Formats: sequence, C-alpha cells, structure tokens
Amino acid sequence: MSQHGDSPDALESVRRTLAARAADLADADLALAEAVAGAHAMAVESIGRIDAIGAELDAAAAEAPGGSPSAAHELSRTLVAKNRDIAAIVSEAKAAAQAKAAALKELTDRYR
Repeated sequence: MSQHGDSPDALESVRRTLAARAADLADADLALAEAVAGAHAMAVESIGRIDAIGAELDAAAAEAPGGSPSAAHELSRTLVAKNRDIAAIVSEAKAAAQAKAAALKELTDRYR
C-alpha cells in the first residue's frame, strides 16, 4: 500500500500535486531559458559595441595627421571619450549580469 493509500481521492490528490509541480517546473524552465537568452543577447550587444569602438579608434588613428600637437590633442580627446564609452558598456553589462545572477539564484529554489 502506498503512503497516500490507494483510494481514488488519494490518487487524484497525488496526480494534482504532480501536475502542479510539473507546471511550476515548466515555468521555471521558461524563466531560465529567457534569462540565459537575455544574458547572451546582452553579451553579444556589448561585444558588438566594443568592437565598433575599436574600429572607430583604428580609423581615428589611421586618419590622424602625424606629429602636430593639435592632432595629438584631438586623438587624446577621442581616446578619453571612447574610454568613457567602454566603461559605460562594461558597467551596463555588469549590472545586467548581476540582475540575471539574482534571477537565477531565485530560480534554483524552484528546482528543489
């Protein structure tokens, strides 16, 4: 004899419990897939933005006239500005990663 008995009511109760658990796990799976996809999308976007900045810096360095103080100053300003852009991208990615990590931590309890 099982722990819950063999009555139809007991079996139905177990079936409902299992169905509810399966639905909860399906919801958790969907949330996990969305979190991973979102993290991947953020990483791809961040890498693309940094690559674009790299291309801009390469172009600026190639176009800069050599040797003049004003050209050196302009290139320096460009480098500082792009450094700020990169810092912002990294900061945004870090914040997004921390948010995803918190969401994943909450999800782990649903799988127990």
